[in-house]
Amino acid sequence: MVTRRARKWIAWGVTLCLTVVTLGLAGITWYYSEQIESGLLTVEPWVPERVLEVRTVTPDWVMLPATEDTTRPGRWGLDWDDGYARVGDVLGGDGAIVIRELVEVTEGELRPGMLVGWDGSAFGGDPGGRALEFAEVLIEGPLGEYPAWQVLGRDDTWVIFVHGKGATRREALRALPAVAELGFPALVVTYRNDAEAPATGRYAIGESEWRDVEAAIRYADAAGARDVVLVGYSMGGVISSMVLHESELADLVAAMILDAPLLKVGAVVDGEAAELDVPGFLTGWAKALATLRFGVDWGALDQVGRADEFSVPILLFHGDEDETVPIDTSDQFAAARPDIVRYEVFPGAGHVQSWNVDPDRYEAALAEFLTEHVLGEREP
Repeated sequence: MVTRRARKWIAWGVTLCLTVVTLGLAGITWYYSEQIESGLLTVEPWVPERVLEVRTVTPDWVMLPATEDTTRPGRWGLDWDDGYARVGDVLGGDGAIVIRELVEVTEGELRPGMLVGWDGSAFGGDPGGRALEFAEVLIEGPLGEYPAWQVLGRDDTWVIFVHGKGATRREALRALPAVAELGFPALVVTYRNDAEAPATGRYAIGESEWRDVEAAIRYADAAGARDVVLVGYSMGGVISSMVLHESELADLVAAMILDAPLLKVGAVVDGEAAELDVPGFLTGWAKALATLRFGVDWGALDQVGRADEFSVPILLFHGDEDETVPIDTSDQFAAARPDIVRYEVFPGAGHVQSWNVDPDRYEAALAEFLTEHVLGEREP
């Protein structure tokens, strides 16, 4: 028989255990909401990662350590403090080193023993390095002035490039010549918290950045654009999508091109949590807490869930080895809207690397899409 005193001790022990468990779960939830903040919302200065030691250099090839990146096929860049080089096909290797075609050294001198960075933008500098005439312009936006590259063209549709989180305008240099060759004027824009643009100290993953892209559309409209095509890379994809949902100028968007777009922000958080073995219910609590603490509207940022709200033609690129933004989200989006989405999957491509692994295929799809939907005169 359990005595009254024993019952009290048991009740006290159960209460203590429940309290400890509750506090523990609350602490873990709070901690993971902090991880969401640091991973998605915190603005950190871009610091180049230069850890690849150049082993040998000749006029035709360069030898580098073999890594997942350096052994990928396609076109890439090497950068260092005062220089830049472009590399091409894999010519050989033994698992420890890789030999790649040296296409050109555009700046500085590439020497053995140097530490270089692997650059997916594949081109350093600005559009001048891609033989394009351009002007550096300032776009008046909601927080001040935003630098942009402007490339002139003969068509009345303008193409506006929106880079991804933590990236730069150089991301557009891969596809920009293909757009210019068709005669489209182009703007390669910046948005809040870029190094050159006004700062708020926190990303909003599209919920406020869309206003900066709206300012670019207004600039194009004032300069005579009939309509625009938005090109969004990674987070630039959700920013461009939010323009369609929120902007009073959304009717000027004739089409979209999305490259490894962040279409479902919550899915990225879920995937990262799963890799850390965070239970699903705790991830859900942490996301709810992130909404309360930081104002993240997961539903508004879920473009897969909002797929029926899209009405313009969309060209969608994604690499099947993307470890940053799950390709599943693009699969789901394309499946939800086969009537407006042309979906191009690139085998072997990581995040925003579809052009790199197969430039010819990428540019052909781009040209076909733009020619079909927006090139030349259209019905008013």
